[in-house]
This record gives sequence, C-alpha cells and structure tokens, in this order.
Amino acid sequence: MMKNAIINTPDQHGFILNGTEALYICHLPMFNMKNHMYQVTLEITLSPEARAAYLNDRQTNPGDYYVLGNLQTDLFTIPDVILGKTKNFQADIFRGMPTDPNKDKPLIHNVTTTIKRIVYARHFDYTIPYPDDMTYIVFGNEKEAFIDHYLTEEDDFLHIMSLYKVPDWLPIDQLAISANVGFIGLPSTPMPENPPLATGSYKVAFQGLDQVYELQVGDDIFFDTEIVNMPAEQTAMKGFYAIG
Repeated sequence: MMKNAIINTPDQHGFILNGTEALYICHLPMFNMKNHMYQVTLEITLSPEARAAYLNDRQTNPGDYYVLGNLQTDLFTIPDVILGKTKNFQADIFRGMPTDPNKDKPLIHNVTTTIKRIVYARHFDYTIPYPDDMTYIVFGNEKEAFIDHYLTEEDDFLHIMSLYKVPDWLPIDQLAISANVGFIGLPSTPMPENPPLATGSYKVAFQGLDQVYELQVGDDIFFDTEIVNMPAEQTAMKGFYAIG
C-alpha cells in the first residue's frame, strides 16, 4: 500500500440544511481531513413528521440555520454517497451549530434521511487556483434557489445564501444540477472577515462564459471561516462531524 494513500473511513458528517420546497444539504468540508475534502450538495427527503417539525421551527425562527448530521451509530463515507452505496442514514437536526453533536440535545432526533440525488460533488484539487471572479455554485428548483461559495484551497470560506428570485435565464434542469457563477468585478477573496455579498442585484457570468446575467441575491444562511481551514490536529482533538 502506498504510504500516503487516500483512504476514506466511515465517519460523521455535518451538513447545512436548506430549503422549504425541496430539501438540500451542503456538506461542511475541511481542507485538512481526508474524510471531509469534498464539497457536496445533496437533495434529500425526510420522514413527513421530521419534515413538518423542521419547517415549523424554521418558520418560527427566521434567520437561523440548521445543521443535519449522521449519528455515531450510522457512519458513512462521501464516496459511498456518490456511488449510491449509502442511500439513507439516520441523523439529528440542530438549530445552529452544536458544541458536541453526540451530547447536545438536537431539535429533531434520529431522523431517517433519504438521499434523493446528488446536486454537486467534487474532491478538492489543490492545483486549481482561486477564480479571478468570486465564484459561487447556484442550485435549486423552480420555486427557490441558493448559492454556495465555490471552495478552492486553504485559506477559504464557507458561505451559503438564498436567492431572492429564481434566475429566469437559467433552465430549471441546469439549476437542478447546479452551475458555477462568477460575480463580475468582485475579485476572489480567500478569507474575508465578513460575508462578501449582501442582499441585492449582481452581474454574473455563467461557467466563465462572456455573456452577463443578473442574479438577485437574498439573505445569508451560513458564513464561516474556521471550519474549512481547521488544522487536522485540532479537528482530531474535537472529533466532531460538524467541523466536517
């Protein structure tokens, strides 16, 4: 076996849970942990009871974000998800980031989470430079859409936002499988102190092409600069999926 072979081991994974029509989970990745070197978005379904509880809590707590993560008793790898070997798993849902997901009381416990499809998935490639323009992954459906900051290498940041309006220039099938959009005139910023985008209208390029489109950006959902850049030794000490 190669000394530095890439080995993915079954683990706990944290995701930001988004959406009210379709439900999406965005993996909380890490540059320094082999199990978590993936930027991944999945469309999922929950049991009717769990879905209703989540939607009710979201409605009564606007502005909060939600973390979904698999239980210690139901571990998996990201490649297993991508290959379809892991089709569902048991998870807890938290409002906000738990300090310890295995000890903190979740909002909803032991939720059957079914993976409907993969929206976006890639392993980090550290030979790829930062894009010239600040780049986000756009995804969604005919009723709601979101953007997730495209990650390159350490140092970088996590940022998920809703869109105020589903882009009418992007076919729904393309939106469903996601695409990259570059924010024209906004240079790629490896490590901002605050969210680099605010609610408003922006000019964007689709997949680096020349034509300019308009994107109506809505509210912040999640912003963080620590999780993705956390040193491996610090993560190993915490042993905590929500930081991966």
